[in-house]
Amino acid sequence: MRITDGWNRYWYGPVPAVRLAAFRQAILFMLAIYMLARWMYAAEWLTEAGFHPSRVADRVNTPKLPLLPPALLQVFGLGLLASIVFALVGWLRRPATIVALLLVVYVTFVDPVSAFTLNHLFILSLLVLALAPAPSSDGTMPAWLVRVLQLTLLVHYASSGICKSLRGDWLISHDVLWAQLQNVYMTDAAALFVRLTPTWAMTLLQHAALGFELLAPLLIGVRRLRPFGLAIGVAMHVMIAVTMHLLFYFSAQMLCFYLLFLDAESLRRWHVRLGLRHM
Repeated sequence: MRITDGWNRYWYGPVPAVRLAAFRQAILFMLAIYMLARWMYAAEWLTEAGFHPSRVADRVNTPKLPLLPPALLQVFGLGLLASIVFALVGWLRRPATIVALLLVVYVTFVDPVSAFTLNHLFILSLLVLALAPAPSSDGTMPAWLVRVLQLTLLVHYASSGICKSLRGDWLISHDVLWAQLQNVYMTDAAALFVRLTPTWAMTLLQHAALGFELLAPLLIGVRRLRPFGLAIGVAMHVMIAVTMHLLFYFSAQMLCFYLLFLDAESLRRWHVRLGLRHM
């Protein structure tokens, strides 16, 4: 009975609604920025102007939904942006979130070649936000909404670390990070970093990143270790954003999930300072 009660409290007990509210505002803002920055390539994703493998050549990456006529491209973009903005500011929040979810799902399935981790994390986030009820009078909501998103972050880190350990060369080579920073991801900051950083330090950072991913369920999941784990994660994502071309969006998206682990009182104070509503 004690185990059952603990399980029920973890998944269904009340938690501060401000955590999901902060996550909603951050992830929707990030989605709007990502869409605006990448919209110049929208014709390549959604119309016949881009490359889309045929079903005969590639059953996995062929479009799963019909492509858009070019005349509807801008209408689609305005609809997606408007739904994100409406959900962000609270106008018809649930319908707007559902519309944004459906349009992001369409983008993801019409161009699987370009739809990577960001798209799928946006879909999961929007789905949870669309299902979220209004907070109760005491400012709480059922825990499972927050738990699903928290576990998504921890599983993402752990699975990434396991994949690197079992299939990659992160454990058998000392220069994986050094090589990656000089590949297609290289930025001006990465060039300076590679030039000034000794190889042993690059190796140390490589194994520190791998260790963090493998231990993230403990470092972030355990409350006493959480400040230490979140600090390491922020430092890692800042480095990724600065030194790896276009991975700023990935780092910013992942840091949105960090809000779900922060102290509720601190989030409330920031909401007041920024003039934002909790839900």
